[in-house]
Amino acid sequence: MSSPDRLPSVLGDFVLAWGEGAAMFIDRLSGYTRVSEPGEPAQAAVRGDARHGRAADGTRWLAVADLVSGDLAAGAAAITNGSAPPQRDWRGRFVQVAWDPATRRAVALTDHFSTLSLYTMVHDGVLVVGTDFRVVASSPWCARKLDLEAIYHYFNFAHIPAPKSLFTDVRRLEPSTRFSWQDGRAADERYWLPEYPEDLRGTDESLANELQERMVASVNDYRPPEAQPWGCFLSGGTDSSSITSILSRRGRVKSFSIGFAEEKYDELSWARLAAQACGADPTFHSVSQVEAQALLSRVVEAYDQPFGGTSSVPTLACADLATGVGMKMLVAGDGGDEIFGGNERYAKDRIMETWYAMPAPVKAVGRAVGGAAGRSGNFFLNRVENFFERASLPNPDRFYTDDSFASDHYDAMLTPEFRGAVARDASLDWMRGVYRLGSSGGPLHRVMRLDLQNAIAQHDIRKVDSATRATGVSVRFPYLDPKLVSWVNRLPEHYKVRGLKKRYLFKLATRGILPVEILKKKKQGFGLPISVWMRSDPPFQAMMKETLFDARTRARGFWRQEFVERLIADHESGSWDHSDYLFRLLMLELWLRRHVDAS
Repeated sequence: MSSPDRLPSVLGDFVLAWGEGAAMFIDRLSGYTRVSEPGEPAQAAVRGDARHGRAADGTRWLAVADLVSGDLAAGAAAITNGSAPPQRDWRGRFVQVAWDPATRRAVALTDHFSTLSLYTMVHDGVLVVGTDFRVVASSPWCARKLDLEAIYHYFNFAHIPAPKSLFTDVRRLEPSTRFSWQDGRAADERYWLPEYPEDLRGTDESLANELQERMVASVNDYRPPEAQPWGCFLSGGTDSSSITSILSRRGRVKSFSIGFAEEKYDELSWARLAAQACGADPTFHSVSQVEAQALLSRVVEAYDQPFGGTSSVPTLACADLATGVGMKMLVAGDGGDEIFGGNERYAKDRIMETWYAMPAPVKAVGRAVGGAAGRSGNFFLNRVENFFERASLPNPDRFYTDDSFASDHYDAMLTPEFRGAVARDASLDWMRGVYRLGSSGGPLHRVMRLDLQNAIAQHDIRKVDSATRATGVSVRFPYLDPKLVSWVNRLPEHYKVRGLKKRYLFKLATRGILPVEILKKKKQGFGLPISVWMRSDPPFQAMMKETLFDARTRARGFWRQEFVERLIADHESGSWDHSDYLFRLLMLELWLRRHVDAS
């Protein structure tokens, strides 16, 4: 738990280097303060609000943490002596490394959903552990060789999933992972996974009442201290609105909402409705095109690895809005869809799973009908073909088709040299490995666990954490409270998605918390009008083409220029929307220029 004499914060970093040359590396880090003694084989440094200490048994530790429950010193001693990690039962956000010079042993841990990043590098008996990829990669032992498979994952997912990183020498720890190192040998293990026993029984009403009680308890447990200026992200969606409403019961809560002039991407009307219903003290801002485009360079600076999600820009804009009035902590609703069953593709996948279970002859007829429909060139009939094609696949292969752009266009998009280094199914194989984790759960719960391990831990939380840290504000995620998650996971699947009704029990539980309009609202997402700019803004179009097609970009040898030219032409003509994929390519190149070429 956070010390009573200090306000909670994750606005810090640490680095540990163990081995010959460690002191020299630590001493040249800008902005860090060394917290180890000269001459020790293990050298450590911190910056910002990172914490350090020594346990009663002499174990030393570094951490970045905002704990609702848990003890950093006791946890450090336990993990270095081989005990079961008490961090399994902690609540909140943390990364920690502990080491014992006498036994030459170091152990590092990430929290349940990797809400904070932790990187490791092992090279010829030297260990480096740190919270910022760029710092770990700046060590003299890192060859800084690009990992083409990691880049391929980025093309498909818009992020680089752990344990990969941009460089072959550096690994990012996966969620709920304990990494151990002793005398040059490294290993890691998962100390926790979301499991789905589905053993709760009761009436809809009784379970909805208990869910409401547990949601309210978790949200209130994650309430920041009143001495700290804080507020809530408020998009007008069910998760941010329900959290704001619950927190407002103990006093008026500040909320922060942004929108865009482009109507398709603007949710301010919903945010206003939610703020009024919740009794919040709201701040609204409509972000202009000029403002949003100016944020692109700050996104590149804020993320320690390439990130290609378009929602990074509005997230940064909303964090700016909050810090502009002095906020130091925000409460966010991330994880609600993946915990309560709110993603649109969960309902679609239930239909496809039903079709997949049909007898083979029936599915063969469906594929034939789909093939004939697809050859028509009609948009609706193409969707018919897509349904039968996807529904004929098992999961996670079927789920992967939402993230398979580079796989789908493997031959046309990628250069022969790139294809020679990376197999077409590399990203699918990674997803298959994650899908196999865990020992319980039906078809829906297995894809929900996959989403928690990928979409949440690798993408959404990284987006929010990187954007908010860059503006000087910490974030709490009450719907990712392991205590709440473990209880909700005991509910059978039909309480998450019933028929085509998503969030079935959540909507029953939040009656009286949310207005009916928001409960019935169609999910919109936190998007960016990048598609519009790529079609109608000549300066932006020129910048994108200049970046993607100049000699430096072509020399990297990742993609075929003619393929990207065709994407841009199709997009500008309005025949297809390729903005998400073009944004990924643009942000990758801008990130490489800033953080790889420049160094």
